[in-house]
Amino acid sequence: MKHLTIAAVMLAHSWYPQECCRDKDCRPVPCAELSYQDQDVVWRKHIYFSGRMIRESNDGNCHVCVEKGGLNASIIPYLPLCVFLPKATS
Repeated sequence: MKHLTIAAVMLAHSWYPQECCRDKDCRPVPCAELSYQDQDVVWRKHIYFSGRMIRESNDGNCHVCVEKGGLNASIIPYLPLCVFLPKATS
Protein backbone atom coordinates (compact mmCIF):
# COMPACT_ATOMS: atom_id res chain seq x y z
CA MET A 1 0.00 0.00 0.00
CA LYS A 2 3.05 2.21 -0.14
CA HIS A 3 2.11 3.64 -3.53
CA LEU A 4 -1.44 4.56 -2.50
CA THR A 5 -1.79 8.06 -1.19
CA ILE A 6 -4.15 9.20 1.54
CA ALA A 7 -6.04 11.23 -1.06
CA ALA A 8 -6.59 8.08 -3.16
CA VAL A 9 -7.97 6.23 -0.14
CA MET A 10 -10.31 9.11 0.71
CA LEU A 11 -11.57 9.39 -2.89
CA ALA A 12 -12.26 5.67 -3.02
CA HIS A 13 -14.58 5.91 -0.05
CA SER A 14 -16.74 8.36 -1.98
CA TRP A 15 -17.88 5.69 -4.47
CA TYR A 16 -18.12 2.53 -2.40
CA PRO A 17 -21.76 1.42 -2.18
CA GLN A 18 -23.36 1.53 1.26
CA GLU A 19 -24.00 -2.24 1.32
CA CYS A 20 -20.25 -2.85 0.96
CA CYS A 21 -18.83 -0.13 3.16
CA ARG A 22 -20.88 0.83 6.17
CA ASP A 23 -18.13 1.97 8.50
CA LYS A 24 -14.87 2.27 6.59
CA ASP A 25 -14.92 -1.48 5.84
CA CYS A 26 -13.34 -0.95 2.40
CA ARG A 27 -9.76 -0.29 1.47
CA PRO A 28 -7.52 -0.41 -1.59
CA VAL A 29 -5.24 -3.44 -1.85
CA PRO A 30 -2.60 -4.44 -4.38
CA CYS A 31 -4.25 -6.61 -7.04
CA ALA A 32 -1.42 -9.13 -6.52
CA GLU A 33 -2.96 -9.96 -3.10
CA LEU A 34 -6.03 -11.40 -4.85
CA SER A 35 -6.24 -14.85 -6.39
CA TYR A 36 -9.00 -16.76 -8.14
CA GLN A 37 -10.57 -20.12 -7.42
CA ASP A 38 -13.29 -21.19 -9.83
CA GLN A 39 -15.70 -18.21 -9.90
CA ASP A 40 -14.53 -16.80 -6.55
CA VAL A 41 -11.99 -14.13 -5.71
CA VAL A 42 -9.76 -14.99 -2.74
CA TRP A 43 -7.93 -12.50 -0.50
CA ARG A 44 -5.30 -13.53 2.04
CA LYS A 45 -5.74 -17.19 1.07
CA HIS A 46 -8.94 -17.73 3.05
CA ILE A 47 -11.38 -14.85 2.53
CA TYR A 48 -13.68 -15.72 -0.36
CA PHE A 49 -15.84 -13.33 -2.37
CA SER A 50 -18.41 -14.74 -4.78
CA GLY A 51 -21.42 -13.78 -6.86
CA ARG A 52 -22.72 -10.27 -6.22
CA MET A 53 -19.82 -9.58 -3.85
CA ILE A 54 -17.55 -9.25 -6.90
CA ARG A 55 -17.88 -5.83 -8.51
CA GLU A 56 -16.15 -3.58 -11.01
CA SER A 57 -13.82 -0.96 -9.57
CA ASN A 58 -14.56 2.68 -10.35
CA ASP A 59 -10.90 3.67 -10.30
CA GLY A 60 -9.21 0.75 -12.06
CA ASN A 61 -7.62 -0.54 -8.84
CA CYS A 62 -8.42 -3.44 -6.52
CA HIS A 63 -10.30 -2.93 -3.25
CA VAL A 64 -11.64 -5.23 -0.54
CA CYS A 65 -14.50 -4.56 1.84
CA VAL A 66 -14.42 -6.72 4.95
CA GLU A 67 -15.98 -6.44 8.36
CA LYS A 68 -13.88 -7.40 11.36
CA GLY A 69 -14.94 -10.75 12.80
CA GLY A 70 -15.92 -9.35 16.20
CA LEU A 71 -16.26 -11.97 18.94
CA ASN A 72 -15.15 -14.73 16.58
CA ALA A 73 -12.11 -12.79 15.31
CA SER A 74 -9.71 -15.52 16.38
CA ILE A 75 -11.60 -18.02 14.20
CA ILE A 76 -12.91 -15.70 11.46
CA PRO A 77 -10.81 -12.51 11.39
CA TYR A 78 -12.81 -10.91 8.56
CA LEU A 79 -16.27 -11.34 7.07
CA PRO A 80 -16.24 -10.64 3.32
CA LEU A 81 -18.60 -7.95 2.03
CA CYS A 82 -17.39 -6.95 -1.47
CA VAL A 83 -14.33 -6.97 -3.67
CA PHE A 84 -13.74 -4.48 -6.48
CA LEU A 85 -11.65 -5.44 -9.52
CA PRO A 86 -10.49 -3.45 -12.54
CA LYS A 87 -12.57 -3.96 -15.64
CA ALA A 88 -11.31 -6.89 -17.66
CA THR A 89 -9.82 -5.98 -21.02
CA SER A 90 -9.50 -8.30 -23.98
